Amino acid sequence: MRVDFNQPIQRKNTFCTKYDGMAASFGRDDLLPLWIADMDFPVPDEVTQAIARRISHPVYGYNVVPAAYYDAFAAWQEKHHGWTVETGWLCHTPGVLTALSAAILAFTKEGDEILIQPPVYFPFRSTIEALGRKVLNSQLQYEDGRFSIHLKDLEEKAKRARMLVFCSPHNPSGRVWTREELEQVEGICRKHDLLVFSDEIHSDIVYAPNKHIVFASLSPWSREHSIVAMAPSKTFNIAGLEMSVVAIPNRQLREDYQYLLRFGLHAANPNTCGLAAAQAAYEYGEPWYRDLLSYLEGNLDYLDRALREQAPQVRLVRPQATYIPLLDMGELGMDSAALKDFMANQVGAALNAGDTFGPGGEQFMRINVATQRENLEQFVSRLRLALEHLV
Repeated sequence: MRVDFNQPIQRKNTFCTKYDGMAASFGRDDLLPLWIADMDFPVPDEVTQAIARRISHPVYGYNVVPAAYYDAFAAWQEKHHGWTVETGWLCHTPGVLTALSAAILAFTKEGDEILIQPPVYFPFRSTIEALGRKVLNSQLQYEDGRFSIHLKDLEEKAKRARMLVFCSPHNPSGRVWTREELEQVEGICRKHDLLVFSDEIHSDIVYAPNKHIVFASLSPWSREHSIVAMAPSKTFNIAGLEMSVVAIPNRQLREDYQYLLRFGLHAANPNTCGLAAAQAAYEYGEPWYRDLLSYLEGNLDYLDRALREQAPQVRLVRPQATYIPLLDMGELGMDSAALKDFMANQVGAALNAGDTFGPGGEQFMRINVATQRENLEQFVSRLRLALEHLV
């Protein structure tokens, strides 16, 4: 059955962060919720049905990962990214951040320096710091509405680093790295013997003609020196079921990693409903996924056009991937604190502040377009009125 992505869904009082956690993050609960990265859309029917079938059995004990789940994941990767995955490379973690924590604990020691490329997903920084490692920032360059990798700076920082936490596609810049860019990053990592943790959770939300390339697929070296983290959560809107897949082709790295997951972190066992949902999503979610991409592109087209026509002081940084692009608000001449106040208290919208993503994010706000079109229309209308009242 085709999903009507325009149909509003009441999410308040379902314990969801986006609505019920708004007051804790913004100090009020009456804002237009366009922030945290989940969608206001129903999951594929096949996912709901798979969960219903599983919970009809009255025992919810410990689980093993069925071979069919990893087979479905591998088939999806082959079809969508041309990446041939051996299921023996794969292991489960509850989420990509758990996967990152495990990699940091397994392969670095306290005081080691770990490279990130801000403005980037802010839990990278907090996870590294919480585990007693040091953050090395290699800031992306922003020019003419596009972010790019500062290769000279990355190489200089790589001399001191033990690991690169790589975001591909990049959140929040929306960049899909080209093969040339990926090969340049790989060359730097190879030269300086960096282990690469590649967060590829947004790899399925890519807009044509852009094409995601899995870091581990670049070369024999990248295959043996990378940990690739993916998940069905962003693709199929099942983040609350806490399912991610970590691919580690290098046998020794994989064995060390799995040992820590099982006996140090006790995070290797998937939850009952998550298994059923994720397998069904990969096996049967293709039609829903295609419709989703089309709707998201329509939302981006609308937002891009409406901002140009009604609020030209604010510019959409048109993403090549993800549904959480940046809005360039530099023309307003506000600092980060003023932008946050303006968005919440003048526009009446909850967006993620760009400065939370680190250096280079100060003039931006991150907006979630995975919502009903009417919410974006309301946002643009509110923004236009707020801009008219600026002195």
